[in-house]
Amino acid sequence: MVRGKRHAASIGGKMESFSLEDLDEVDLLLTELEISQGRGNLVLCTVASPAYRDKVIEVIKARFSTRILSVEKGDNLISDLRNIHPEKEDILIWTLPETLAQDVLDALNNFRELFYDAGVPSLVFMTPTGLDDVIWKAPDFWRYRGGYHILKGEDNGLAFQAVEALSIPLSFSYRNKEDLLRRKRINEYLLEMLEKNKQDREKILAELGSVHSFLGDTGKSIYYFDQALEISRLIGDGQGEGANLAALGRAYANLGEIRKAIEYFDQALEISRLIGDRQGEGADLAALGRAYANQGETRKAIECFEQALMISRQIGDRMREGANLAALGRAYANQGETRKAIECFEQALMISRLIGDWLGEGANLAALGRTYADLGEIRKAIEYIEQPLKIPRQTGDRQGEGANLAVLGQAYAKLGETRKAIECFEQQLRITKEIGDRRGEGNALWNKSLALDKLGNRAQAIECARAALKIREEIEDPLAEKTRRKLQEWESQEQKQ
Repeated sequence: MVRGKRHAASIGGKMESFSLEDLDEVDLLLTELEISQGRGNLVLCTVASPAYRDKVIEVIKARFSTRILSVEKGDNLISDLRNIHPEKEDILIWTLPETLAQDVLDALNNFRELFYDAGVPSLVFMTPTGLDDVIWKAPDFWRYRGGYHILKGEDNGLAFQAVEALSIPLSFSYRNKEDLLRRKRINEYLLEMLEKNKQDREKILAELGSVHSFLGDTGKSIYYFDQALEISRLIGDGQGEGANLAALGRAYANLGEIRKAIEYFDQALEISRLIGDRQGEGADLAALGRAYANQGETRKAIECFEQALMISRQIGDRMREGANLAALGRAYANQGETRKAIECFEQALMISRLIGDWLGEGANLAALGRTYADLGEIRKAIEYIEQPLKIPRQTGDRQGEGANLAVLGQAYAKLGETRKAIECFEQQLRITKEIGDRRGEGNALWNKSLALDKLGNRAQAIECARAALKIREEIEDPLAEKTRRKLQEWESQEQKQ
């Protein structure tokens, strides 16, 4: 984490009495815990020395009501998480052993949501060695974190070296808008504290860019990424420059300015190759591929995805290999090369199952279902599409569940099993309303209206179509005009009868 001015180093005189070497960092840690009060949050902290860790814990205990849980086995961790009573303490402190067994890593990775469900912030202490295990063997847990703090203690900066070498892979995750706003507040506070430390400032500006991107404020995200890019070039941070260029590319892609996005991705790719960042090179190629695919330049997209796939295999990154195979499959499907698409999706599915990526497994099963539907093999398509419905329900991916129900409903509609199709669209509609997915809600209403019309229920079809049109107009969906024309056609036919 960053270093800034000390603003509450003494906290009732407690911190100084413990002779902490990281007063500023502990101060920031306390600030995050304070901001997180009354809600679930996952805060990670690395410290090499158990004695120094215990000093920090004493400081936290002086400020908050805490419960300390020592993690030895994965099953015990899961049991403890499921039996938390948030009214009894303000903070949960989890201490991990220096070397993490696979069952502990699996529990962290697969049950990470429970830390947020606890209703109070969880602070997880680990060593730099444990951090290495977490990042590479429990990547979903690592990306699910709310905050991350590095304490030097008596370790002479070893934790810094470990994290610097790992370069914080991929981007952070979040649960909801409240989490994003919390991170925004923390980073704005940190930015105010920074003065001349350009390296820290670059990282905070980049994270603020990401936060605003997830909040849907693309203009603000570009503003922050531009500033971060300027600093990375000023201090000669090649890796940071490449990351900021790629982030700007994604932002312009979100705005629909694909040509501008491609320019940024090209620059990012050039830097990744220049500094020998193979992982960055693969990510930039994949981003370029997606941009070309959105532009309709499918052949160029395929070339990029094939290169990205080759790199992911060379560096042994199975998760990215699976993602690149899935992207390549979609590109082949768009090209009409359906058999090649199926081959890619099957390989991607095998990898997602091998590494325990439930979300990837569900997406690949759904993609295979859609592809078989395109081939006219509807029964086979349904077999594939029904499988991922169980996976999102296990992972809590409500949006994924809704999307799969939409595909399943369309498959039943093609088979002429219209009532089953309507059941799927109604389930999709309930989910989209629950999670506030307006676009998904409009799509579910429209699909249901088409199915009702097939059953001869024109009046109900018109009612659903009107509701779908209202939503599509409100969110400025390009499909609004098509919906309006069909609705007018139905209403005109009804008037003539």
